[in-house]
Amino acid sequence: MHYVLRLFISVFLGGIMVLGNAQTQIAFISDAHIQNVDGHPERVRSMEVQVQSTRLFNENYYAFLAALDDVARRNIRWVVLPGDLTDNGQFFNQEKIKEILHAYAGEKGMRFFVTTGNHDPALPLGMRQKNVHFLSADGGRVTREDSCAGYVPQMQCYADFGFFPRKDDRYWESPFTSYTYDKYSYGEACRESVLDKRTYVLCNSLTATDASYLVEPVDGLWLLAIDGGVYLPKEMKDGKWTYQGSSAGYNLVLKHKPFLLPWVRKVVEEARKRHKTLVAFSHYPLVDFNDGVSEYVRRIWGDRRFDLHRVPEAEVSEAFLQAGLRLHFAGHMHVNDTGIWEGKEGKHLYNIQVPSIATYVPAYKILTIESDEAFRVETVMLDTVPGFDSLFPLYRAEYQSDSLRGHSPVWNKEILSARTYGEFCDYQFRDLVRLRFIPRDLPESWRACLDFTGAQMLKAVSGKDKSEDTDWTDWCMKDLVLDLYRLRYAERLALKDIPETRLAAYRYLFDRTRISPLRSTEVEMVNGLGTLFLAFLNGEPCQNFVIDLEKDTITGY
Repeated sequence: MHYVLRLFISVFLGGIMVLGNAQTQIAFISDAHIQNVDGHPERVRSMEVQVQSTRLFNENYYAFLAALDDVARRNIRWVVLPGDLTDNGQFFNQEKIKEILHAYAGEKGMRFFVTTGNHDPALPLGMRQKNVHFLSADGGRVTREDSCAGYVPQMQCYADFGFFPRKDDRYWESPFTSYTYDKYSYGEACRESVLDKRTYVLCNSLTATDASYLVEPVDGLWLLAIDGGVYLPKEMKDGKWTYQGSSAGYNLVLKHKPFLLPWVRKVVEEARKRHKTLVAFSHYPLVDFNDGVSEYVRRIWGDRRFDLHRVPEAEVSEAFLQAGLRLHFAGHMHVNDTGIWEGKEGKHLYNIQVPSIATYVPAYKILTIESDEAFRVETVMLDTVPGFDSLFPLYRAEYQSDSLRGHSPVWNKEILSARTYGEFCDYQFRDLVRLRFIPRDLPESWRACLDFTGAQMLKAVSGKDKSEDTDWTDWCMKDLVLDLYRLRYAERLALKDIPETRLAAYRYLFDRTRISPLRSTEVEMVNGLGTLFLAFLNGEPCQNFVIDLEKDTITGY
């Protein structure tokens, strides 16, 4: 008994939250985008459309299960899902998510906390969606139309996963509740959590629902789910308003959700006062995720590249830092990144981008709370996924069907030789870069140089001859561009796919070009790519690291 008391005192004074004999750990699995394909081949989309998308449509279903199994093996109880759980909020997929989460909660003792994303809901009042890219058994295409949920049915479907109070919660509130922590009761929380009481005036007297909440699932841990989605009205059709999507995220919050910032400030102050460990999350990033090159990209490639329209404006990052928020997890971008905003007073806001499990490199993050002010973050790559190759026969039928009818497949059939899910995602990503990113992003004048070998490009920018060196002749500029996008999405997780000798050659090419006196397309291209490449290569620690809020430091390990 005395030992237990001493243990409790040491834990309390040290600020370490304990579950059993371990520090509190929270898994963050983002942007699963699942389509319920298991046992439903009619729900499988074509490989042709999949390789041109920034996310998978099919195999990520199995990846989601594999991620949950891995979390369960690690005995992690708390799981945060920061939005875009489904393909596009279809009721069919949403019900499957609910079924999966209830199963893992019942069998593994896990507890889930969700928030909204720009794909769920895709529109605030729901929608009908028609898609022409579903596969038939013979590899042809079938059109399907699905109903997609809006805010109300989505929140009702996921009622057990944070959107509403539970009896076993220590505390729960939303921006609209009126009670205090000291006067909390489950009954009052239920009465004030009804959706009719969680609306605000958006504009033009239109009301909208906000899904933000704060929950204390275990003594001392506060999870703050911020609904950063704003769906502005677009036009009237048939007597009803139509709406825009919410891709811009936090950039519209300060103007259209003015109640959120004061609520966040109040939560932060209460957490300090009551010695709670506060972990905030949203679907949307709170800090620039482009490693300091957003303005550079804007100058050389324009406003719509590298998701610049989704980059939070400086006033947004500063406002939430001034509200006291220091640690924030986000999804949306499908990138692995740590963004740091330095405020006017020198303090920092740390935004941790959780990569998607539906694209390259598939991964999730584990947060270990070491004290009220110290947080360890580990990134877990998702390579082994049982069942990821179960749909390959359908893709072979698709390839054969398209070839027979004279429609040349745009995708590389080699993807069907992938031995792991990680390898499969890399093959998909190669086609994505080739088919979408290069034609969309690269200036036309640069594209003529894409087939230059490294040796040819080095000679063009510096006169150096490496034509007999295989370290320079076994790659071309297309490979460098591919590796740039790998780094942009995965940062240091991508280094496993970039040979060290090639990375050294890239560095040498960038160095020689930077001091080149020449003025040419080749020099312009290498300098432009080099600036971006090195920024993503040398960003803040984002794989395994420790954030110490008291010292205001981040340290990789």
